[in-house]
Amino acid sequence: MSHKIYLDCTHTYNSGLNTGIQRVVKNIVKNAPQVAKELDAEIIPVVSVSNKYYSFYDFPKINKKNNYIKQFLKKIYTNTRTFLDLILPLKFKKILYHPSIGIFLSKSIDKMLFSKKIDLTKLVTLQSEDILILIDSTWLNNNYKQLNNLKKKNVKIVVLIYDIIPIIYPKYFTIDLIISQKDWFQKAVKYIDGYIAISNTVKNEVYVYIKNNLLPDIQKQKFDYFYLGANLSTKYEENDVAQTFKNYFKNENTYVTVSTIEPRKNHAFVLDAFDVLWSNNENFTYIIIGRIGWDTEELIKRIKSHKEYGKKLFLLDNVEDNELIYAYKNAKALIFASFAEGFGLPIIESLFYKLPVIASDIPIHKEIGDDKILYFDLSDIGSLVSIIKTQNTKSVENFAWQDWHQSTKDLILKSRKI
Repeated sequence: MSHKIYLDCTHTYNSGLNTGIQRVVKNIVKNAPQVAKELDAEIIPVVSVSNKYYSFYDFPKINKKNNYIKQFLKKIYTNTRTFLDLILPLKFKKILYHPSIGIFLSKSIDKMLFSKKIDLTKLVTLQSEDILILIDSTWLNNNYKQLNNLKKKNVKIVVLIYDIIPIIYPKYFTIDLIISQKDWFQKAVKYIDGYIAISNTVKNEVYVYIKNNLLPDIQKQKFDYFYLGANLSTKYEENDVAQTFKNYFKNENTYVTVSTIEPRKNHAFVLDAFDVLWSNNENFTYIIIGRIGWDTEELIKRIKSHKEYGKKLFLLDNVEDNELIYAYKNAKALIFASFAEGFGLPIIESLFYKLPVIASDIPIHKEIGDDKILYFDLSDIGSLVSIIKTQNTKSVENFAWQDWHQSTKDLILKSRKI
């Protein structure tokens, strides 16, 4: 057995969240032991605490109450920042949106609400030629001092890139997130030995961005990509799903959207389509599943004040994996209307559980979905209305995609090679 491979899971371990990135991190960690045996490697998930890494074997259990508290505290922070933005002179506004402030507050809240006490006896020391893979929301854990120390010890640092959408499409994001991601790329680039993206589309975007803006002489060999797995980490038990949740799917014509609720996910477009159908007395149900994100106040108000809310329109946040699988198994189709994505994990999860997919015709969806899904034109609401009204879907019975075991194995192999 040669060098050790460490998986930095700091943000997922501390955050208490279970959205897209957190599901990826947990699935990689779950499949790491078997992959380690196959590759004769030692793969160790770790959490960063005070510039030191500690190993762990399980993530803290998600606490829904704490998640609601976190959302409430975050809203207080963003509302306060918006107020100060209006009254402070221009020279102070840069401070308001400095990445360190939001990250510090987020870490503090996570520590207060979610952090399970790390076993300090599990301290690990990375050695020369070990590999550290940053598989989490790295830009939210900007510990450059730690990266510098590891670089001096000749540790190979590889980062998993989910997307650079805040940089490419800033209109869909808050100022602090845009600044945070740009700041991370600018400061981390001198420490990173390799970038592994979750799609070929993202790999090319990252390479072009770094080459054109940060490091003109960077070699393309430092970039690679792999695909995410399809199966959720939870062993599905339908009996564990509450009847109240099952009741949402009583209508056989129930369509779902699974994603964080944020501007680029384009929920309003889908709701517009259902408004057309409902105005003609069509019997369709639309369920939005996902955590409420940023810049959603108007959309959430529209949803909750809608005359069909609680009847044919539902909003479900903090959905557990068993419930999500039940949704995939019992809905009519997934509707995924994003303007931009890094991968579109719910598309593959849906197809894995034999749920047809209807998606916006953007390049990344065509890379991942190919000819297995139906596409609609984002400039024409009628194209989506027509697909839903005619209940048109593509058969997914013969769909095949790699599982998380193969995905994890690909990531480890490419991290070694890059």
